[in-house]
Amino acid sequence: MTALEFHGVRVRLGRGRQAKEIVRGVDLEVPSGTVVGLVGESGCGKSTLARSAVGLVPLAAGHVVPGRRRAVQLVFQDPYSSLDPRMTVGAAITEALPRRRLFARPSARPPGAAAAEVARFLDLVGLEAAHAQRLPGHLSGGQRQRVALARALAARPEVVIADEITSALDVSVQGMVLNLVKDIQRELGLTLLFISHNLAVVRYVSDRVAVMSEGRVVEEGPVDEVMGSPRDPYTRTLLESVPRLR
Repeated sequence: MTALEFHGVRVRLGRGRQAKEIVRGVDLEVPSGTVVGLVGESGCGKSTLARSAVGLVPLAAGHVVPGRRRAVQLVFQDPYSSLDPRMTVGAAITEALPRRRLFARPSARPPGAAAAEVARFLDLVGLEAAHAQRLPGHLSGGQRQRVALARALAARPEVVIADEITSALDVSVQGMVLNLVKDIQRELGLTLLFISHNLAVVRYVSDRVAVMSEGRVVEEGPVDEVMGSPRDPYTRTLLESVPRLR
């Protein structure tokens, strides 16, 4: 079963003669319960494709499935700008909770139910319940990214898109966040589209990988197959550019 599909997706940004086609007819499937890595150089259209899945940029052509409002949640690259600095961690996660699914009517909500849900999602990402009372400005970059992930999971999405979620973090924190993502994916059977320019990171977390160049997906398949025996020249160039110890 496929949880997320891109069919002939094209995205143009800008107006008139200044408009530029950033995504050029992308076809891509994300099977349920898997991690699909999307890799490519900066500016190739990866993040624009991610934003098209949640309606943050309009499609010039094609369509994305599913299209339901909470079916896809996006975790952004920058943990410092993705959270409202005036909103506590608990309030941010509570805002994402699908109330209609949790409680049939407002009067049916048990006292403290939302707080219990917040604590559960914080625990899932390795944070203590006390973090719910904190403002984002009092958290480290790694903690903020964990909160952003907890908020995305709280919406009960079918798919989480992680857009370069470790690139803004210190190297010492990146590994912790990647291991967390792998653990959560296994525990929840989560479907994940993991976007990165780092081939080593994509290989570590992904079951399948799609390689994007100049707005197009040029190669896609099982991660070991694509990384081990790439068919497209661009994929081979990316692999050859990875630093190796001598």
